[in-house]
Amino acid sequence: MIVGSLRRWCGAMAAGVAAAALLAGCGGSSPEPSPEEGRLFAETSIWNARLSTDVAIDPASDVVVADLARQASAGATINSDAYSVPIVVADEATPTVRVDDTDDDFLDTADSPYAWGDVPIPARARPADGTDRHLVVWQPSSDTMWEFWDFRWMGATPTAAHGARIPDVSTAPGWLPAPYGAAASGLPLAAGVMRQDEMRRGSIPHALALAVPEIRAGLVRAPATRTDGASDAAGAPVMGSRFRLDPALEVDSLGLHPLVAQLAHAAQDNGLVLRDTAGTVALYAEDPAGGHNALDDLAEGADVGDLMATFPWDRLQLIAAPEYRWP
Repeated sequence: MIVGSLRRWCGAMAAGVAAAALLAGCGGSSPEPSPEEGRLFAETSIWNARLSTDVAIDPASDVVVADLARQASAGATINSDAYSVPIVVADEATPTVRVDDTDDDFLDTADSPYAWGDVPIPARARPADGTDRHLVVWQPSSDTMWEFWDFRWMGATPTAAHGARIPDVSTAPGWLPAPYGAAASGLPLAAGVMRQDEMRRGSIPHALALAVPEIRAGLVRAPATRTDGASDAAGAPVMGSRFRLDPALEVDSLGLHPLVAQLAHAAQDNGLVLRDTAGTVALYAEDPAGGHNALDDLAEGADVGDLMATFPWDRLQLIAAPEYRWP
């Protein structure tokens, strides 16, 4: 465990100094995505780099994993139809609009590459159900992504309270400097989300975003840049923590439902990254935005909560990473 200055870490990351430390133990990149999917974030980012079997494990792994398993035993799910992330694709002809920042007018006026600026929001764009009202707009032609928290249409004017613009998203590092971003961690909303086409193919070539109810207060782990954690429990996971399923575990011998087995393989190959706080332990699947949800096909009529109860939470391992005080 390394505890230091988060501001110093952000500066080092911006200069590329800490990249090797964060990627230590990574065994290579994940398979290339399909053309219709497109890769989000750098091939070497925490989201896309595969884990080696000998990656360093945190000395506190057993305690933290036990706490995570305890939280999962109270209920775990996959957020898709609500509290998830609709990823709306805009083409180069989509008209741009200004999104009104309803919190402090910072994101619609700041002179920063992460401020929203002119956003190509399709008229069909609607936020996820639930109080977070998340929305992601992705324009492959400009290699740019925008994310929003509490997104609303006020007549013809789009509004949101928090978020960011992510330029060069296909090579972006997969984290956002504070105060930007729509998630409590400063990690991008689209990162770690199971895309609809990935679920149809039956293969998830990246790490999975994780949310839990009880997160340690006052600490973050790289690459997270902030936290809303409120737990004083020593074993509570820290925002930004990366877990992987024990590589010695033979997933295909466990008799898991195919959906759970798919998640377990992704957790073994690329890991889980603690991205947000939620009312229950949750992973994220792309919101189908009113269309057909591939998650329903994978679940085969089973209750997703019942399926997630069979995930081998107690066989996760906490990967060692720098840890910093927040704020």
